Amino acid sequence: MGNINIFNFENNNNFIIEIWDRILSIFNHREKYTKDSVHILFIDDSDMPVVSSLKKAQYKVKKINDINDIDDPEIKNSQIIFVDFDGVGRIISPQHQGAGLIKELKAKYGATKYVVLYTAQITLPSDTTMNSLFNIADDKMRKDSDVTDFTEQIRKAIKKLK
Repeated sequence: MGNINIFNFENNNNFIIEIWDRILSIFNHREKYTKDSVHILFIDDSDMPVVSSLKKAQYKVKKINDINDIDDPEIKNSQIIFVDFDGVGRIISPQHQGAGLIKELKAKYGATKYVVLYTAQITLPSDTTMNSLFNIADDKMRKDSDVTDFTEQIRKAIKKLK
């Protein structure tokens, strides 16, 4: 019985390149998020009317009062996280609260989570330690911002997460 040559590699470099490109695309694959697939989490100890507005606009959004652990399933399942500056994160960072929570989230999850620090305070504390914590967040915004500001922030996050 004779040998059967299934592939002729001598003159088929394009075939090898195509296979190599497919292998690389598997390792470099990043999920592309859309409004329909991105999960948004608000961590806030007070009511946030924007949450119900975003739900009405068909966003997948949840709100929790606080977390005890950065491995919380709600954290793991969310790609965009809005963290209140005051009153949350007390277990993880009693002194810095929301800003300390953001530091821990970014240390654990890096660029896989887009984290926004938001506050109702007119001004944020200006000491050097707090400024460095504020800058860890992907962005900052006012808690009393309009729903359109939150949706713009979400669009910005989706682009960055792609």
